[in-house]
Amino acid sequence: MAKAANTTNDFEPEVVQELLGKIDGYHADLASERGTFMKTCRSIRESISNVYTEAKARGIPEKELRSLVKIRLNEAKNRKIYEELEADQQLTLSMLATAEGVKDLPLWRAAAMMGDASATAH
Repeated sequence: MAKAANTTNDFEPEVVQELLGKIDGYHADLASERGTFMKTCRSIRESISNVYTEAKARGIPEKELRSLVKIRLNEAKNRKIYEELEADQQLTLSMLATAEGVKDLPLWRAAAMMGDASATAH
């Protein structure tokens, strides 16, 4: 069906302004939420920093403590990755890790011990 001769391809300015107003409002809400979130995160980071200061005052070296925290966080991530695998995939991953020489990680210890036990049984 052909367009009537008096219509144009232009958009109605009122509709465009209404839609832009809604989008701008949502962006303002998002910025406000982001600010609140960042403020909360800043407070938590300050609390963590205070704990490191307390540790230093008690004679615990800060750099080493920070390293331990990073290791623990990474270990938790690795455990999650490992646990998301099926049992046969876990076994294959453990065998790969053993072949690669990764025997000291907690996730691989059980598999390495199982491998050692089966090797002595033969």
